[in-house]
Amino acid sequence: MKYLNACIVGVFLAAIFGCVAPEEPVYHDVTYDYDINTDFSLIKSYNWVAMPGTSRIGPFDQIRIKDAVNTLMEAKGLKIVPDKPDVFVVMYGGSYKAIDMTVMMDYAVYNVGRIKLAMYDAESNFEIWWGEARADLFQTMTPAERDQVIAIAVQKIFQNYPPQP
Repeated sequence: MKYLNACIVGVFLAAIFGCVAPEEPVYHDVTYDYDINTDFSLIKSYNWVAMPGTSRIGPFDQIRIKDAVNTLMEAKGLKIVPDKPDVFVVMYGGSYKAIDMTVMMDYAVYNVGRIKLAMYDAESNFEIWWGEARADLFQTMTPAERDQVIAIAVQKIFQNYPPQP
Protein backbone atom coordinates (compact mmCIF):
# COMPACT_ATOMS: atom_id res chain seq x y z
CA MET A 1 0.00 0.00 0.00
CA LYS A 2 2.88 2.37 0.78
CA TYR A 3 4.30 1.68 -2.68
CA LEU A 4 0.96 2.50 -4.33
CA ASN A 5 0.63 5.75 -2.37
CA ALA A 6 4.20 6.74 -3.30
CA CYS A 7 3.45 6.06 -6.98
CA ILE A 8 0.25 8.12 -6.87
CA VAL A 9 2.08 11.05 -5.23
CA GLY A 10 4.92 10.75 -7.76
CA VAL A 11 2.52 10.80 -10.71
CA PHE A 12 0.63 13.74 -9.19
CA LEU A 13 3.83 15.76 -8.70
CA ALA A 14 5.04 14.95 -12.21
CA ALA A 15 1.71 16.13 -13.61
CA ILE A 16 1.87 19.41 -11.68
CA PHE A 17 5.47 20.22 -12.57
CA GLY A 18 4.98 19.06 -16.16
CA CYS A 19 2.31 21.71 -16.70
CA VAL A 20 4.51 24.60 -15.67
CA ALA A 21 5.85 26.57 -18.64
CA PRO A 22 9.43 27.80 -18.42
CA GLU A 23 9.74 31.40 -17.21
CA GLU A 24 12.55 32.30 -19.58
CA PRO A 25 12.63 31.68 -23.32
CA VAL A 26 14.52 28.65 -24.51
CA TYR A 27 17.00 29.45 -27.28
CA HIS A 28 17.44 26.82 -29.92
CA ASP A 29 20.45 26.15 -32.07
CA VAL A 30 21.53 28.61 -34.71
CA THR A 31 22.02 27.29 -38.23
CA TYR A 32 23.80 29.04 -41.06
CA ASP A 33 25.31 28.51 -44.47
CA TYR A 34 27.26 30.54 -46.99
CA ASP A 35 28.77 30.58 -50.45
CA ILE A 36 32.34 29.33 -50.07
CA ASN A 37 33.40 31.26 -53.19
CA THR A 38 32.49 34.67 -51.74
CA ASP A 39 35.22 36.88 -50.31
CA PHE A 40 33.39 38.38 -47.33
CA SER A 41 36.26 40.75 -46.57
CA LEU A 42 35.19 42.80 -49.63
CA ILE A 43 31.70 43.45 -48.23
CA LYS A 44 31.59 46.91 -46.67
CA SER A 45 28.01 48.12 -47.22
CA TYR A 46 24.45 46.83 -47.18
CA ASN A 47 20.84 47.89 -47.50
CA TRP A 48 17.59 46.30 -46.39
CA VAL A 49 15.14 44.78 -48.86
CA ALA A 50 11.60 43.70 -48.00
CA MET A 51 10.46 40.35 -49.38
CA PRO A 52 7.16 38.49 -49.00
CA GLY A 53 8.53 36.42 -46.09
CA THR A 54 9.12 39.64 -44.15
CA SER A 55 5.39 40.35 -43.94
CA ARG A 56 4.87 37.45 -41.52
CA ILE A 57 6.89 39.32 -38.91
CA GLY A 58 4.97 41.91 -36.92
CA PRO A 59 5.88 45.56 -37.53
CA PHE A 60 7.29 46.10 -34.02
CA ASP A 61 9.42 42.95 -34.27
CA GLN A 62 10.70 44.11 -37.68
CA ILE A 63 11.91 47.32 -36.04
CA ARG A 64 13.54 45.35 -33.22
CA ILE A 65 15.30 43.04 -35.69
CA LYS A 66 16.53 45.90 -37.90
CA ASP A 67 17.85 47.85 -34.90
CA ALA A 68 19.72 44.81 -33.57
CA VAL A 69 21.16 43.92 -37.00
CA ASN A 70 22.19 47.50 -37.77
CA THR A 71 24.03 47.74 -34.44
CA LEU A 72 25.90 44.47 -35.03
CA MET A 73 26.70 45.26 -38.67
CA GLU A 74 28.13 48.64 -37.67
CA ALA A 75 30.28 46.91 -35.04
CA LYS A 76 31.59 44.60 -37.80
CA GLY A 77 32.51 47.60 -39.97
CA LEU A 78 29.59 47.49 -42.41
CA LYS A 79 27.63 50.63 -43.24
CA ILE A 80 24.08 50.94 -44.44
CA VAL A 81 23.92 52.78 -47.76
CA PRO A 82 20.82 53.42 -49.88
CA ASP A 83 22.61 53.45 -53.25
CA LYS A 84 24.77 50.66 -54.64
CA PRO A 85 25.40 48.55 -51.53
CA ASP A 86 27.60 45.46 -51.70
CA VAL A 87 24.80 43.24 -50.35
CA PHE A 88 21.10 43.31 -49.64
CA VAL A 89 19.89 42.04 -46.27
CA VAL A 90 16.52 40.32 -46.00
CA MET A 91 14.71 39.12 -42.89
CA TYR A 92 12.36 36.18 -42.89
CA GLY A 93 10.50 34.73 -40.00
CA GLY A 94 7.38 34.26 -38.09
CA SER A 95 6.35 31.67 -35.59
CA TYR A 96 4.81 28.27 -35.32
CA LYS A 97 2.99 26.44 -32.55
CA ALA A 98 4.89 23.89 -30.52
CA ILE A 99 3.24 21.38 -28.19
CA ASP A 100 4.73 19.78 -25.10
CA MET A 101 2.95 16.70 -23.84
CA THR A 102 2.92 16.04 -20.11
CA VAL A 103 2.53 12.87 -18.07
CA MET A 104 -1.25 12.88 -17.70
CA MET A 105 -1.95 13.46 -21.43
CA ASP A 106 -2.13 17.17 -20.76
CA TYR A 107 -0.29 19.51 -23.06
CA ALA A 108 1.09 23.03 -23.25
CA VAL A 109 1.03 25.05 -26.47
CA TYR A 110 3.49 27.88 -27.06
CA ASN A 111 4.98 29.78 -29.96
CA VAL A 112 8.45 29.22 -31.33
CA GLY A 113 9.71 32.33 -33.09
CA ARG A 114 12.02 32.00 -36.09
CA ILE A 115 14.32 34.70 -37.45
CA LYS A 116 16.27 34.11 -40.63
CA LEU A 117 18.60 36.79 -41.95
CA ALA A 118 20.00 36.44 -45.46
CA MET A 119 22.49 38.40 -47.53
CA TYR A 120 22.24 38.64 -51.29
CA ASP A 121 24.99 39.87 -53.58
CA ALA A 122 23.80 43.23 -54.96
CA GLU A 123 25.13 42.56 -58.47
CA SER A 124 24.09 38.96 -59.04
CA ASN A 125 21.12 38.83 -56.60
CA PHE A 126 22.34 35.41 -55.45
CA GLU A 127 22.15 34.49 -51.79
CA ILE A 128 25.66 34.40 -50.31
CA TRP A 129 25.01 33.95 -46.57
CA TRP A 130 22.16 33.18 -44.20
CA GLY A 131 21.71 32.50 -40.51
CA GLU A 132 18.67 31.39 -38.55
CA ALA A 133 17.79 31.26 -34.86
CA ARG A 134 14.73 30.06 -32.97
CA ALA A 135 13.46 30.92 -29.52
CA ASP A 136 10.37 30.08 -27.52
CA LEU A 137 7.98 33.02 -27.32
CA PHE A 138 5.29 33.34 -24.70
CA GLN A 139 2.09 35.36 -24.90
CA THR A 140 2.87 36.99 -21.57
CA MET A 141 6.11 38.61 -22.80
CA THR A 142 6.44 42.33 -22.34
CA PRO A 143 7.89 44.51 -25.12
CA ALA A 144 11.16 44.70 -23.15
CA GLU A 145 11.33 40.90 -22.97
CA ARG A 146 10.69 40.66 -26.73
CA ASP A 147 13.49 43.21 -27.28
CA GLN A 148 15.84 41.00 -25.27
CA VAL A 149 14.85 37.74 -27.01
CA ILE A 150 15.29 39.28 -30.47
CA ALA A 151 18.59 40.98 -29.58
CA ILE A 152 20.03 37.70 -28.27
CA ALA A 153 18.80 35.76 -31.33
CA VAL A 154 20.34 38.29 -33.74
CA GLN A 155 23.59 38.30 -31.76
CA LYS A 156 23.76 34.50 -31.95
CA ILE A 157 23.13 34.59 -35.71
CA PHE A 158 25.91 37.11 -36.30
CA GLN A 159 28.42 35.08 -34.32
CA ASN A 160 28.72 33.19 -37.62
CA TYR A 161 29.40 36.28 -39.75
CA PRO A 162 31.70 36.78 -41.48
CA PRO A 163 32.29 33.07 -42.00
CA GLN A 164 35.76 31.84 -41.25
CA PRO A 165 37.49 30.27 -44.28
